[in-house]
Amino acid sequence: MTDTVVVIYSGGMDSFTLLHEARARGHRVHALSFNYGQRHVRELACARSVCAALAIPHKVIDIRAMGEVMAGSSLTSDLEVPEGHYEEDSMKATVVPNRNMILLSLATGYAVTVGAGAVWYGAHGGDHAIYPDCRPEFVARMDAVCRVANYEPVAVEAPFMALTKGDILARGLALGLDYARTWTCYNGREQACGRCGSCVERLEAFAENGVSDPLSYEAGC
Repeated sequence: MTDTVVVIYSGGMDSFTLLHEARARGHRVHALSFNYGQRHVRELACARSVCAALAIPHKVIDIRAMGEVMAGSSLTSDLEVPEGHYEEDSMKATVVPNRNMILLSLATGYAVTVGAGAVWYGAHGGDHAIYPDCRPEFVARMDAVCRVANYEPVAVEAPFMALTKGDILARGLALGLDYARTWTCYNGREQACGRCGSCVERLEAFAENGVSDPLSYEAGC
């Protein structure tokens, strides 16, 4: 396996930390982002800015045409984004059908192209309650398939699988990362809403680490 990895980089705080974690471990990084029609597409602007500053090769793949077969999520369809915590059943509305299987498949093809030995993505312990494609059994099976899908074996890894978002933030803070360069909110407005599941978990992580979130939030948050 080579020391080159493809990091699926959304522009959010988890993948931002993962990107820097790969660099801290001495890997050569290729960043891959996807526009799948998410309403919080502004996260891609964060991804572009960070990769440009770090001189990391970065591809943004437009897969919005796949919306017809990835519909029904509040992140991609004209549905209200639920408010609350990820452990609440209402958060299932944020599941994009088969998203990670599709993104990991595309990233594996890119890994073969650039000679990378692994694809990393930012699934973590807080995702398990709602997202089936962020659970250990999914990662294990995708890893097994991607190792035999091409002549060149590519591992699928989720280095933060056993961590909480608070743990991930602690790791990023130890690396000296600036989380003002990330976007987490599922609503694509000027300021973060502070009420969607993604914002709630982010704010909890900052509180757990005893630091203030550098992002600006809407009134009342």
